Amino acid sequence: MSFDKLIFSIAYDMTGDYETSKDVVQDINLKFLESPIAEIVADKRNYVIRTTINHCLNLKKREQRLAYTGSWLPEPIVSGREQTIHHSKFEEHNSLCYELIFLLEQLSLTERAVFVLREAFDFDHKEIAEAINISSANSRQLFKRAKEKVANLKHNSISDATSIAVAKKFVSLISNGEIEELIAIFNDNISIIGDGGGKAPAIAKPIFGKQAVAQFMVKLFSNKNYSPTFSFTEILSQPAIVIYINGEIICVQVLSLQENKISQVFAVINPDKLTHFDNDFKFVVT
Repeated sequence: MSFDKLIFSIAYDMTGDYETSKDVVQDINLKFLESPIAEIVADKRNYVIRTTINHCLNLKKREQRLAYTGSWLPEPIVSGREQTIHHSKFEEHNSLCYELIFLLEQLSLTERAVFVLREAFDFDHKEIAEAINISSANSRQLFKRAKEKVANLKHNSISDATSIAVAKKFVSLISNGEIEELIAIFNDNISIIGDGGGKAPAIAKPIFGKQAVAQFMVKLFSNKNYSPTFSFTEILSQPAIVIYINGEIICVQVLSLQENKISQVFAVINPDKLTHFDNDFKFVVT
């Protein structure tokens, strides 16, 4: 039995990075080749989850995210009907929404591990304690603390059709320069965050407020030197806009929605984070 999809899902929830998640799949498979899962292990799936979580904890301790240029956003991955591991069905029920992956960066490593195990994999606190070598009481405390830190999650899941309709209206209003109508589909606390990774132009700091975000988006797309085209999809349970120039993906915008209004725009422009998405998205839509 292959656990590749499960391992990838855990690794992405823990890191928000495609390439790192694929490396984790290889690392765990190599580990199991060297030390196969014993036949006496009753629940092999849980054993894989525990092993992967601990591997990611060690990996994150060595990571130097502080060196990242500008705002950091999770790498967009194709989700839904198809996915990135060998173009196969993704264990989407074990995935957290895109905005939540972003918010998890605020957590300590142990808080994140507890949160992922509890929320994505429905481990109880005794199982979590055994998995990452803490007490059940500590697990409960860490989970409570993690929940408080991500309590400002803006996105509320709605039907695919409704969320995509909002994304299409967003693009239409921007393209037509209809600022007042655009403001009407925003929540009061709307903001936009851009991730260029120092390799593509992106806003230096998040932009907050209806008027400021509307004016920025309309000005951005009023540039007559290029004619973008758009397609629409879903990324980790959230509507997304794929923006092309001359047939190449130059940006993926993921929207957070509250009561059918936009509360957050995550704009990934870093070309390193778009390469895998571009390849996988082409596979899905062709």
